[in-house]
Amino acid sequence: MIEAIATVVAIKSGVARVQYSRATACGHCQHQSSCGISSDTDDKNQQDHTIDIECPFSVEVGQQVRIGIPERGLLKTAMLAYLLPLFSLIAGAAIGQLLSESNSELPVIAGAFLGCLAGFILMRLRSTRLTHTDYKPVILGVNIPVCHIET
Repeated sequence: MIEAIATVVAIKSGVARVQYSRATACGHCQHQSSCGISSDTDDKNQQDHTIDIECPFSVEVGQQVRIGIPERGLLKTAMLAYLLPLFSLIAGAAIGQLLSESNSELPVIAGAFLGCLAGFILMRLRSTRLTHTDYKPVILGVNIPVCHIET
């Protein structure tokens, strides 16, 4: 489970709206003053993201909660989006090379293009079968319970 800390900003009928900051490794080294990548990502890193999550716990606005995404779903989605088109491209190029009667590169390029296109079509068909539970964030627990002090 990949986890993050979020703050509850609203609650509505069993669904909590939580806000979290996306953390990156950029900006934590000694070269950040002269790094072009660090300055480009500073504005993006400061933005908070808000999502709605079903909440099985009793929470109140302002509480911090632990949210998580299952690793399996994240890996499955990443492999589907990146590896399937890449392997299809390589397989198409290899088939184009095998079908080529001369040393021409045209069948290899055409095979790579058609293989990549087939990979994207397969990715599209397969992504419609992914269930939302594979990559849906969940609230794992309450970090800071709200204490009501009676005076």
